[in-house]
Amino acid sequence: MKGKIKSTSPAMQRAGKIAKYAVLSIWSIITLFPVLWVFMTAFKDNGQIFGNPFALPDPLVSDNLTSVFEAVNFGTSFLNSFIFAAATVVVILLITSMSGYYCAKLTRGMKMYSFLILGMMMPAQTILIPIFTNYVKVGLNNTRIGLILMYVGLNIAFGTFILTGFMKGVPDAVIESGVIDGASSLRAFFSLVIPMAKPGLATVGTFVFLNTWNDFMIAFIMATDVKLQTLNLACYQLRGVYSSDFGLLSAGCVILMTPAIIIFIVFQEQVIKGLTAGAVKG
Repeated sequence: MKGKIKSTSPAMQRAGKIAKYAVLSIWSIITLFPVLWVFMTAFKDNGQIFGNPFALPDPLVSDNLTSVFEAVNFGTSFLNSFIFAAATVVVILLITSMSGYYCAKLTRGMKMYSFLILGMMMPAQTILIPIFTNYVKVGLNNTRIGLILMYVGLNIAFGTFILTGFMKGVPDAVIESGVIDGASSLRAFFSLVIPMAKPGLATVGTFVFLNTWNDFMIAFIMATDVKLQTLNLACYQLRGVYSSDFGLLSAGCVILMTPAIIIFIVFQEQVIKGLTAGAVKG
């Protein structure tokens, strides 16, 4: 007798769907609760925080968001973080789009690709001391260009890894037709390849921006000049030696988190498309 394939009953399908949404709902609550709690704490004073940390603010302390700009130089720190993140994204997208294209289309072996991917296996903490020593020797410590170069170097491997998968999915016929029509290799790359790799570029740009924006360790070591301090360092300075205003500290964290949340919400569709398409094409 031939074996019969048993179909899942509607009741089992409904139970599976309920279980799936239950798990996702619980995970969403666990993930979102710390963020919502920080936003809520930003409108409290220490008395409310220690008295009932999970209660709604009563009364609402709105002065924390304005006082945080007076406590430390938050405006300059915000601008520094944006400059570092934006400049890193621009340089990374330019370099890794080319390196990804080279690894996918212009070389047959995987030596260059493997060499670049090895950079993802090396923690940044292991190379900070020698880089800092060399920065001091060449005068790049406490400079904007030095910090940007550091961020670029740490993100090249990731960008190449993601974009190589996208470049493999670009049809060779499209590139060849452009060259036949008289376009140079460089023009074919920017006019034909780059538009087809927009989801990958959005994915890399979003993650690189968030990685640079959220960085604390590198800025803490490489930028001791107050004029170069980032938003993370400004939030770090809000702490007290013996006591801290946790409402003020939470307000600083809210200002730090908000741009990152906005960037991810704006580009989340492209990021999801980029990750899934890159995984399939790679």
